[in-house]
Amino acid sequence: HCLLEAKRQNIALELLESERKYVINLSLILKIKATLQGPDVKRSTKERSFFPTSLRYLVQQHVDLLHALQERVLSWPRQGILGDIFLKLTNDENNFLDCYVAYLRDLPECISLIHVVILKEVEEEIKSDLYILFFHIVQRIPEYLIHLQNVLKFTEQEHPDYYLLLVCVQRLRVFISHYSLLFQCNEDLLIQKR
Repeated sequence: HCLLEAKRQNIALELLESERKYVINLSLILKIKATLQGPDVKRSTKERSFFPTSLRYLVQQHVDLLHALQERVLSWPRQGILGDIFLKLTNDENNFLDCYVAYLRDLPECISLIHVVILKEVEEEIKSDLYILFFHIVQRIPEYLIHLQNVLKFTEQEHPDYYLLLVCVQRLRVFISHYSLLFQCNEDLLIQKR
């Protein structure tokens, strides 16, 4: 029993660490965005179209999520619970997942714009960095699914987190399969551009 709890805590720590890295990646995109909006890039192109509009909102959401996870995971009680955080996040009232849909829908256009317009004005290196960072965002929801499935694997049915995690895993599965074409198309596009 203690072994299970220790295992759960380790997975929770891994999730926290991956969220921390993810937030750093998101802020890198905003940094690149800021440099690209400098005077060098021709004003004629609408800047917003280079970057999915949902980006800023996503950053905010993930900063909040990071704080929530930190608070929870670093003071992990004997029966630590994660499911409620993700339950709230994937709730219909919360537009967290909608933001990802918006991101996935905007991305192909942004990629082609970056490819055509920024190509001439920015080093290749920045561009490939951007594509890698964009790719991380496309992969993030499927990553949550893997993390939560891992936690669930080490959660006994009578654990207070079991049912919450089950619902979250279901929600994420439905979301990913519902938008599988969007995910696929963006992944292919980014791999090909890279």
